[in-house]
Amino acid sequence: MRAGSLAFAAGIIATAETLRAPLGWDGVAALAAAALLWPLLAPRGWRWPAALLLGAAWAAGSAEALTAQRLPPTPTPVAAVIEARIAAIPEEDGRAVELEVVPRRLVAGDLRRLPGPRVRLRWYGDTPELRAGQVWRLPVRLRAPDGYLNPAGFDYQRWLFAHRFGATGYVRDGEAARLLDSRRGVDTLRQRIAEGMAQALPESPRLGLIQGLGVAVRHRIDEAQWRTLRETGTAHLLAISGLHIGMVAAAFGAAVSVLWRRIPPLVRRVPALLAGTLAGVAAAAAYAALAGLTLPTQRALVTVLVFAGALLARRSLSPWHSLAVAAAAVLLLDPWAALGAGFWLSFGAVAVILAATLGRPPQRGPAAWLRVQAVVGLGLLPVTALWFGELPWLSPLANLLAVPWVSAAVVPPVLLGVALLPASEVLAGGLWAAADTSLGGLMAVLRFLAGHLGALEAVPPPAYLAAAALLGVGCLIAPRGFPGRPLALPLLAALGLGAASPGGDDGRVVVFDTGAGLAAVIAADGRAVVYGAGPGGSLGAVRVAVGPYLEARRLELVAWVVPRGADPWAGAVAAARERWPQAEWVRGSACAGWRRRLGGLELRGTRRDDDCRLQVASSRGGAPVRLRPELGRGAPAWTVGAVGCDGGEAGCSAALRAGADYATADTGALTLDWEGGAPRLVSEYERRGRVYHRRRGWRPWLSAASSQ
Repeated sequence: MRAGSLAFAAGIIATAETLRAPLGWDGVAALAAAALLWPLLAPRGWRWPAALLLGAAWAAGSAEALTAQRLPPTPTPVAAVIEARIAAIPEEDGRAVELEVVPRRLVAGDLRRLPGPRVRLRWYGDTPELRAGQVWRLPVRLRAPDGYLNPAGFDYQRWLFAHRFGATGYVRDGEAARLLDSRRGVDTLRQRIAEGMAQALPESPRLGLIQGLGVAVRHRIDEAQWRTLRETGTAHLLAISGLHIGMVAAAFGAAVSVLWRRIPPLVRRVPALLAGTLAGVAAAAAYAALAGLTLPTQRALVTVLVFAGALLARRSLSPWHSLAVAAAAVLLLDPWAALGAGFWLSFGAVAVILAATLGRPPQRGPAAWLRVQAVVGLGLLPVTALWFGELPWLSPLANLLAVPWVSAAVVPPVLLGVALLPASEVLAGGLWAAADTSLGGLMAVLRFLAGHLGALEAVPPPAYLAAAALLGVGCLIAPRGFPGRPLALPLLAALGLGAASPGGDDGRVVVFDTGAGLAAVIAADGRAVVYGAGPGGSLGAVRVAVGPYLEARRLELVAWVVPRGADPWAGAVAAARERWPQAEWVRGSACAGWRRRLGGLELRGTRRDDDCRLQVASSRGGAPVRLRPELGRGAPAWTVGAVGCDGGEAGCSAALRAGADYATADTGALTLDWEGGAPRLVSEYERRGRVYHRRRGWRPWLSAASSQ
């Protein structure tokens, strides 16, 4: 069963990570049929590939169902009136309220069908009291779930798909919205508890952390707090995690078991161990529900259920077996859980602990605890570097302090306050205030550690370096006498060497997908020059493209070339100058004759009318790449410019003429290099496009470019 569980999980993960397009229901049926026929044809002991095929079929079928429910791409948002239920606690970000709704009925509009399973909406301006469970009739504008596809930065399309959003949009007329019904549920209770915490701690900067620990409401946690937690490797503690679910299950199970033994009639009917186990399962399920059944709580709850099931069935189950079954069960419920870092961090931490402790003489005391924390901290470094671009080398030390602190002095008063809220808001508020005070001391210590020692920034390692680091983790947790143990730290140190060395691209031009015009980076030898910024004063280029790319590859920005000397480029450039004041700013008359050498690239600026143009040539030869504010019809090959910007940002995109026309709005970012002499073009969709990266299928830029 363990091999089958692992194979099933591996089939789902492999499909989720590599599927580029839906297979169609015929392909899903073929995979399922192969899984069913395999046990009849395979020799005994080789039946696990059936589980592998079944996992692949399950993930492919889920992808087929989700893509079928998504709103198809359209040039402009589609207006409609829908009836929808608010499915999660609304989140405020200062300018709007974020809503997750489940559409129930199409009242009016041009939609052929309702998108689903969920829709993500923003409600701007003054909003009524919005609560989970309410049913509203909403006038909305909807678009296909979309996002920027760039070499660095947040992959919004991946996130939307993993969270099952079939469309995004906004409420277009809040005054015309009508509340139809209001139903109570778990999310209603969670919202009430979160509001009670806000009333008890109105001035606390740690309110978001308390709400996160109590009911997994995290939108009030600010960026500085998240940065402190990431740099110290303690983010897993200050959100409802498997550790907390296990604490609740163990505490309630032990308490019920002790009380049960004191009542002989109950013991004669049901053993105390069984009663305690069932009580622990019930408590864990209740706490997981309050947490919104996030991935870490799912993993922990499923693990508790696996152990409880083995106990009820009178079967012994090894920890490894339970972990494999838990992973398979989580992926059965949500095949796309593996697209998030939480899956790998949750199961990776447990796997490292099991590998480092099982089959060895039991150890107790501070030394044993320190060893476990150090092993977990080091063991998760490859995953952390891959997902977050950081190496929180302080994690073992910080967790040695934070784990007992949070477990003993923060979580208990938070949970006790949640339990007592129906009886006394005063008592609940006092307990939450005590937890807040304790948490304030911990955050002060963590800020000190992060400020004076911090984390190492790391370029996301290539596959071979990540594999070497994982091999180092295996050597680290191997038993004594294993011949490869001395290689553990050198293999892990490769990540640190990568973090310490300057990043960069050796001679390439990246044209970003920003949704608002032209932004390009010319990079070589650890340095970079930016051309463009986006029309209309848009700051999107800085936030979603240029900034993440420079940070991820640790490039030094030496110059920023502004395509036009006046509006509409001034807003974005002004914001960029505040962020990179050390860069040389080239605009207007300074563009004529401007030159810069980056490694093997020669950059030369020219001025035409009020426009600044840039030519990039490689010492390897081949055609140069020309960057202009606009891409006209007569532009030569290997020319980059913005198209469709006459009406402002709507439909505006960066485009490239290279034999055929390409637009970032259709293909994601475009990367050009001179490998082999001639320019070579690779789109981001071609490089890493998956089933959740939707091609738009419409090209508003094409007619605009051909008419210029």
